[in-house]
Amino acid sequence: PAKGQDPLLARGAYLVDGLGHCGACHTPRGIGMQEKALSAGDGPDFLAGSAPLEGWIAKSLRGDHRTGIGSWSEAELVQFLRTGRTDRTAVFGGMSEVVVHSMQYMTDADLTAIARYLKSLPASDPGEPAYAYDDKVSKALYHGDDSKTGAALYVDNCAACHRTDGQGYARVFPALAGNAVVNGDDATSLIHIVLKGDTMPATHQAPSTFTMPPFSWRLNDQQVADVVNFIRTSWGNQAPPVSAEQVEHLRAELDVPPLGQVPDPHTALAPQH
Repeated sequence: PAKGQDPLLARGAYLVDGLGHCGACHTPRGIGMQEKALSAGDGPDFLAGSAPLEGWIAKSLRGDHRTGIGSWSEAELVQFLRTGRTDRTAVFGGMSEVVVHSMQYMTDADLTAIARYLKSLPASDPGEPAYAYDDKVSKALYHGDDSKTGAALYVDNCAACHRTDGQGYARVFPALAGNAVVNGDDATSLIHIVLKGDTMPATHQAPSTFTMPPFSWRLNDQQVADVVNFIRTSWGNQAPPVSAEQVEHLRAELDVPPLGQVPDPHTALAPQH
């Protein structure tokens, strides 16, 4: 490290910027597919989240409280990188392979260095409001009021695991309330998971595997849009709406089974790593 620099932060920067090359997925790219920033010194684009990659969004790793990791503690970050799950969320998509094949084997010191460095990154949008839980929808569903668009679909398809209060079950079924993936401007990851499902992989310190099944076979494009919009505007979540046309486009891109065609459980529910 440079003179006067925290050696733990320097180690974290070395791992994130170099060996970990986290920016390859988590930094937005320019017109020539170049990463818009290669280190923290290059400005607020660094690790600010990607455009869709293979049908997923690599989320922001900066200090934004609603869409980044501003509300995460250093200990939570270490737990997530080591096990792929925390009380609030779970790994999915391409990050599953990173945790399973790499990060679960890292030392506590290196994981702490990575977490400390990531927590040092300021928010991309300092004006972004912090997330605050709102129990209005939770109370409505508790009293049998499913009049909000998408509410009945949520109760029928999602609530058994993610609960009507959006809190999920810690380290088993991720919370949707306050989840940065849910609150991001681009809903690609959320639509993807609803259509195709995904598996939270086993790691040495968290050996259980949990799979969310695909819903493409039972929900049409408008129903997917409605339930996604319900999730993105409930329990204090604040995210822009998605359309049935967006769902239709991603359904075609992912080449999922058409509506009414029940997927083969031996392939659809297999861990995707």
